[in-house]
Amino acid sequence: MTCPAIFSFPSLRALFLAGSLFSLFLFQGCSEKTASRIPVVSLPPSSGFRIVQPLPPAPAGNQDSSSKKSEYIGLLFSIARPDPGHVIAVGAQSIIWRIDEASGKWEKVRSPVKSEFYRVLFPDPRHGWIAGDSGTLLFSQDAGMSWSVVSTPVHDRFLEDIDFPDPLHGFIVGERGTFLKTRDGGHSWSRMSLPTTQNLYAVHFLNRREGWVAGWHQTLFSTRDGGRTWSPVALAVPRVTRQKPSFNAIWGNKKDLLVAGDHGLVYFSSDKGESFQRISLPVETDLYGVCQTGSGTIILVGEKGALWSLDEKGKKIRSVLPSFPEADFLGVSCGALHFRAAGSPDIVLLPG
Repeated sequence: MTCPAIFSFPSLRALFLAGSLFSLFLFQGCSEKTASRIPVVSLPPSSGFRIVQPLPPAPAGNQDSSSKKSEYIGLLFSIARPDPGHVIAVGAQSIIWRIDEASGKWEKVRSPVKSEFYRVLFPDPRHGWIAGDSGTLLFSQDAGMSWSVVSTPVHDRFLEDIDFPDPLHGFIVGERGTFLKTRDGGHSWSRMSLPTTQNLYAVHFLNRREGWVAGWHQTLFSTRDGGRTWSPVALAVPRVTRQKPSFNAIWGNKKDLLVAGDHGLVYFSSDKGESFQRISLPVETDLYGVCQTGSGTIILVGEKGALWSLDEKGKKIRSVLPSFPEADFLGVSCGALHFRAAGSPDIVLLPG
């Protein structure tokens, strides 16, 4: 049988969130011996960035696809930087990597469960969260060196994104309109209703009351009372394909808000979501992550090496990596001056 090109699907995120086991089948069921090897990618020194990967190139004459190492997919969905010098990257197959930025060394952190991990978040340098498949929620108190399981009221749905606007109040979104809330710093979580059954991919709260959720088929809702009631947000979305595009990422501050999604769709608001204007990108690649550096630059990442920067007003846009189709960036984390990105094939992008 011929190996399917997994990155040819309309939405990489939708494919894996709909069924990560299917993606495993695509790789492990392929008859080509090199299908499950992680390709090595690199950037020219002039790019200002460097790529680090955990696996060495497959040695010549040793292409046994049945080995445990060759079955590793190498999909990283999210990245966070708990402290200067280290990043945490999570992804498919229960993977949690702790990466030393100076040396580029990767250390595999033990996971207490088997799951797909879709989001890692550090609200502060020591305390971290990982959200994943089947209601999985992990917590760390030591900057990501170890993780423990936190109980949630859902066990048959993936948890896709998590946000803590303050130390006590946190919010999680996921499959089929799942919306969870904590008022005690994450010790306990309660399930709240949302007027949608669509899969939710992003959540962002400015404070414990004002927030937004976004997801599949142009789903976008806002709340002003901590999630007790919700209002739909309608955006003028151009018809690109028969299927409505998904909104995959949200970023915001006290005044501005940005929503990004499939087909290069980006919408910016300068009045806390009361109105939006579309920002046109010269490409229609799906976008999966957004953050803002301490200097005010907004960073967008996505498939086929999409990496864009906007000024804090959403006016000036430029491509950070003009051509890097070898990679799909699925997560991004911003610091005071720089940003880090993670994705496939098993790559982390660091400042040069």
